[in-house]
Amino acid sequence: RTQIGGEILFNKSESTKEKLFEETIIALQKDLYKLAYYYVKNENDAMDILQDSIIKSYTNLHKLKDINSLDKWIKRIVINTSIDFIRKNNRLTSLGEEELINLKDSKEDNRELIHCLEDLDPQLKTIIILKYFHGYTINEIADILELSISKVKNKLHKSLELLRINFKEDNYERAIL
Repeated sequence: RTQIGGEILFNKSESTKEKLFEETIIALQKDLYKLAYYYVKNENDAMDILQDSIIKSYTNLHKLKDINSLDKWIKRIVINTSIDFIRKNNRLTSLGEEELINLKDSKEDNRELIHCLEDLDPQLKTIIILKYFHGYTINEIADILELSISKVKNKLHKSLELLRINFKEDNYERAIL
């Protein structure tokens, strides 16, 4: 690969694509695992999802049109594979106390917030995870999810509003009990 004017240009040969794929997977390994883990909350399932996602990505590497979006493309595959896994196993997952602490160095409020996150629609949950747990911008989230920027903004607003409501209800119920 060569760099011209700040933009990286890639040789489009398959061997170069495969080498870049390998480098990207190695570089993103921990982030991809965390992304899967946020969905399934189980180490073994997250590893299975990561493995399936890597296989799917590699198998379909020839379909990738823009090699510069390889990382976003792989993350999208991990998200879809995670959601498919949950649907296939027809189960909702909940975080255990230890897993919550490992997920984030968090205070009591953060753990409650993560519990509220579990109640969101999968796409709304994905937007929150990408924005606040992985630090992506609205534009990057739009690229990863293949949505318009305005749609991501609307869904982010909606998910934050739902989180606020759920969080307040949780705190209110806890205060009464």
